Amino acid sequence: MSSSSSNVFYFLSFALLLQTAFAVTNPLFHSCSGENFTIHGSYEANLNRLMGFLYHQTPYTGFGLGSTSLGAQYPDQAYGVALCRGDVSSSDCKTCVAEANSYIRQSCPDRKRAMVWYDNCGLKYSDEKFFGQIDNGYKFYMLNTQNVTNPTYFNQKARELLSQLAKEASVAPKMYAAGQLELGGSEKEVVYGMAQCTRDLSDGDCKTCLDRIIGDLPSCCDGKQGGRVVTGSCNIRYEIYPFPLVPSLKHFPYHPLVYTCSFTFSTMSSSSSNVFYFLMSFALLLQMAFSVNEPLFHSCSGENFTVHGSYEGNLNRLMGFLNHQTPYTGFGLGSSSLGAQYPDQAYGIALCRGDISSSDCKTCVAEASSYIRQSCPDRKRAMVWYDNCGLKYSDEKFFGQIDNGHRFYMWSAQNVTNPTHFNQKAKELLSQLAKEASVTPKMYAAGKLELQGSEKEVIYGMAQCTRDLSDGDCKTCLDGIIGYLPSCCDGKQEARVVTGSCNIRYDIYPFVKA
Repeated sequence: MSSSSSNVFYFLSFALLLQTAFAVTNPLFHSCSGENFTIHGSYEANLNRLMGFLYHQTPYTGFGLGSTSLGAQYPDQAYGVALCRGDVSSSDCKTCVAEANSYIRQSCPDRKRAMVWYDNCGLKYSDEKFFGQIDNGYKFYMLNTQNVTNPTYFNQKARELLSQLAKEASVAPKMYAAGQLELGGSEKEVVYGMAQCTRDLSDGDCKTCLDRIIGDLPSCCDGKQGGRVVTGSCNIRYEIYPFPLVPSLKHFPYHPLVYTCSFTFSTMSSSSSNVFYFLMSFALLLQMAFSVNEPLFHSCSGENFTVHGSYEGNLNRLMGFLNHQTPYTGFGLGSSSLGAQYPDQAYGIALCRGDISSSDCKTCVAEASSYIRQSCPDRKRAMVWYDNCGLKYSDEKFFGQIDNGHRFYMWSAQNVTNPTHFNQKAKELLSQLAKEASVTPKMYAAGKLELQGSEKEVIYGMAQCTRDLSDGDCKTCLDGIIGYLPSCCDGKQEARVVTGSCNIRYDIYPFVKA
């Protein structure tokens, strides 16, 4: 790269840094590795230029690859790739790459190798050249905890779809393919899928990479309604609902608040109050156009409601109320009906993570409401969870009850070096945080625990409950999910367990805001 080109990329890097204030979402996965680099040294300078280059280059085609140095005779060269999902727009790709760079540079401030993955994009860099090589070192899994009714048949059809998409992606210019497969039966179920590789791979290596991770599905996602496997070189995903943003998918023929306010709208008799909440609902709907992030988990259940009926009207007002009320304290609870004598009452709560700002809370609750209403358009019960917030509603009153029905797990594929000691300390930290959270006004606690040893490692953790629970039930809920860690996340560098009433998380990197 010439000096004039370097100047351009310095400006691009500076422009990129200006966007960090707008990055409010956390990734699905990230990893820091390699040696530490010298702050303000040559590797950091090369990495800054590389990030500027990838930010500028990737949105045009959805893929960027580059390396930077001060010259071939100089050390500390930086290599990197950025990949956007094949169906996202250039503007969403640009936003995601900017967010990925901002997050990974803050989370791995002096590490020579790192990878971060969002729903819309992934970014990876290293001090060693990796172009054209299949990367299985970075790998993580995500799954929907809901089971299908016929797992053997569903697994077969999901694999059939993904294998076909892998074949198509490996020879496509973008190395990306998406499609759907209709299942047999009276319910006319559909499986949707996608497969994608980084474009530095050969056609054959792309197919090999995809076939390998398709082979991982039985061990991670057997009989689940949704699953994905992501590595540094390729990724696959399937769901029972449409998730790519393309206008139409290829069809394969059949062969699937502490201020807790329990609010009932029947107490509002004035027309101005009704107008206010209708306007809040309308304002919430307007934000749907700006929602581009997908949640960590969602679930639809219960019976179907009548479109444009009384339950839908109550649910719309409830969503407007929660959107308006929750950001003030990070928690909102309410119910909505046209009067006590009327049926079809809707009950709901929204909870924001205890460390985030009111503005980020408001953004997340709006996004959660938008997403769940689109994904569960006529279901009476649903829950959705993002990194910054969660939202749940039902046609049955659930306030004050521990909800273990909705539960999901997430963990890092990376293992710690001493799992027995690490597991013991992680449980010690989380148990202390559970004790603290259960008696605090926000029912939230975060902290860290230093491990013994020469490397001065630290475990960071958080614990939180919905504020409709009693102190005792909060503690019971948290202790219960801490007990699940050995079976889901033994010896992993990062993990979380989330239910409809409480959640815990630990990581070897700081993830809560100061």
